[in-house]
Amino acid sequence: MSKLLLILAITLALPVNASFTVSTQNLWHYTNDYETRLKNLNDEYFHESADIMNFQEAWQSFTGKSLFNTIVKKEEFNTHYYRTNNTLIIKEGLATLSRFEILEKTAFELPHSKLFRKRTMIISKILSPTKKELYMINIHLSPFAQGKDERVDQLDYILKKIESDFSDAPVILTGDFNQEEDENFFTKLVDAGYSSTLPGICTYCANENEYVDSEYISKLDYIFYPKEVFQLQRARRTFVEKPISDHFGIKAEFIDLRD
Repeated sequence: MSKLLLILAITLALPVNASFTVSTQNLWHYTNDYETRLKNLNDEYFHESADIMNFQEAWQSFTGKSLFNTIVKKEEFNTHYYRTNNTLIIKEGLATLSRFEILEKTAFELPHSKLFRKRTMIISKILSPTKKELYMINIHLSPFAQGKDERVDQLDYILKKIESDFSDAPVILTGDFNQEEDENFFTKLVDAGYSSTLPGICTYCANENEYVDSEYISKLDYIFYPKEVFQLQRARRTFVEKPISDHFGIKAEFIDLRD
């Protein structure tokens, strides 16, 4: 065997850390300017989609309009959907769509969840491209400044639940935290070994997104990952030039560092 062929054979025999992408997106449960938002979704979907997509306010109006249902029909997904609100006007929930196998699906209501304002975490156990298991957790915490104490309780609950019930595989935690970047708020999460993608950027941006109906400019949407397990390759905001929501999304690419 020539030296070149030998090197090639050795290279091919080495383990490959396949990358995968994860995204989070609040779909904004109103039909405002629906046709434009639908066109933006259709125009940008294949550029902005990810291997594992997490949605908050995954909604359908009583007229049948639904950005979420449009996404579901784009590809063959393994789907974990959990209903959070169901009224005469709108039905919505949390959802994780995966191009990889979902092994288990679980959901828990968070502290301070209310009848028509349920706060929930959904957990999907997923088999990664390298056949390693991971937990994808998708959350939507209490909103507004007055909800900060509720968010503290909710994050405490999530971390305790991870430790008690979901410690057999690494966790990627995503969603709409309704919380600006506050070192004190996220201390326990950082102390538990999690890093945030795109620190310092804005996802709810009155200066960039015409659908934001306030002067608020902040980061509310996050992807947290254990840096000892997953190597972040790149991350960016999604649906910025052609927004589909009052939130911009986040998309990140990871490499699984486990053998």
